[in-house]
Amino acid sequence: MSFVIVDHGGERRRLPVVRTDHGAWVGWPGGAALVRSARDEARAAASAGEVVAPMTGKVVQVRVTPGQEVAADEVLVVLEAMKMEYRLTAPRAGKVASVGCKEGQLVDLGATLVGFEE
Repeated sequence: MSFVIVDHGGERRRLPVVRTDHGAWVGWPGGAALVRSARDEARAAASAGEVVAPMTGKVVQVRVTPGQEVAADEVLVVLEAMKMEYRLTAPRAGKVASVGCKEGQLVDLGATLVGFEE
């Protein structure tokens, strides 16, 4: 187990941190929370049949439409963040059920961009 020091409201606390395959558990007096990286959240969403924004950014290109068949690893959306372009790809082959973004739109971390049919 490791620890992290947090300053909150002028009080300094030493909180335990336990890493697992699903993220890191951070404990505090009276509770605990599972903390996961944005990349882990995106992987979890992909396994649930959707592609989410791995960061806040601007949609540069939307390359799919609802009803379109796509192959695994096909580029679905191009997102721009921090002066770089990120090509978001299909986690598996399938049919696009919904597109939740449009070109030029600003999206937040975790926003659903493309949904797949079951």
